[in-house]
Order: sequence, then C-alpha cells, then structure tokens
Amino acid sequence: MKKFKDKKQVLKYLQRLFGNNEFAIIGSASNKSFKNFLDIDIEVYGKFDKPYYEIILVGNKLILISAYFYKDKKNKPKKDTYNSKQKIKRECQLAIDFMFKYLRTKNKKYLESVQKRIK
Repeated sequence: MKKFKDKKQVLKYLQRLFGNNEFAIIGSASNKSFKNFLDIDIEVYGKFDKPYYEIILVGNKLILISAYFYKDKKNKPKKDTYNSKQKIKRECQLAIDFMFKYLRTKNKKYLESVQKRIK
C-alpha cells in the first residue's frame, strides 16, 4: 500500500499515474482537504479501459482511489459491462466505497448496500 504525506503528493502521484491522458478529479476531493475514508473519483479521458481502484494512506487517513476511463468528455457510456472476473472486482470496490461512506457519515443505508454485496 502506497503512503503519502499530504494531498500535494497524492496529486503528483495521480499525474504520474494518468498523466498521458487528460483527467479530472470529480467530487469533493477536488477542492477540499482529505478526510479519513475519503474516496477520490477520477475521470480519465482519451483512453477506454475498465475502472482502476487503489487504496492509499495519506498520513494516517485511508483513501480509496476510483478511476473511470472514457474516450472523451462528451461520450461517457451510461452503463459499463463487465466479464465475470471484472464484475467481482467491481462489486468488491462498491462494498469498500459504501463502507467508507458509512464510516464518514454513520448513515445506515450505506451498510445495507455493503450487506447486499457480501451476501
């Protein structure tokens, strides 16, 4: 698991990771400070691939990186299709994402989404 000192180091890492393509950090992670159990959603343009996920530490804060790939900004598919191996990976990512949301908000509806994926 990669460890970073601060948000600036994470942004440099993302630039190295996706730098050959245009990308955008969407949601609150783009303009707010990082909190524990944050998920960073990234849209990468100019490349079509299945989603990329990684868990990192920023200081002692656990962060989930979720990157989604699109050919361009205007033509984002409504729904992705996955083979069986990719579907398992996606379901695991969603379980972690909803668990992080629960840990941040303490809203039990997110636990229901986790439970749905682990049954």
